[in-house]
Amino acid sequence: MSALPEIVPPPLEVRLNRRERHLELSWPEGHRSRISCLTLRMACACASCTQAQRRGRLTLYDVDITIDKVALFGVSGLQLFFSDGHDRGLYPWAYLRELGEAQP
Repeated sequence: MSALPEIVPPPLEVRLNRRERHLELSWPEGHRSRISCLTLRMACACASCTQAQRRGRLTLYDVDITIDKVALFGVSGLQLFFSDGHDRGLYPWAYLRELGEAQP
């Protein structure tokens, strides 16, 4: 029997800091995450990005990449629209929390 995925409640606030190029998330228990736009773009888990990684294709990202738009994806996470035109990545709350905790 497999364990059910951990349920992560949505953040209380999501803010896009365009000037510093990062996403800020305020979680219910008081933890705050700051995740750079570049980190988020590199962590995209959409089918095309995942397939490129599996095939070992080198993808270069502009270090100045930004997020143009942030949209809620139902109640489970966010869809991010990047300045390089990529908009297929969906970021569930648990994945965003994990990425935020991995930041120095």
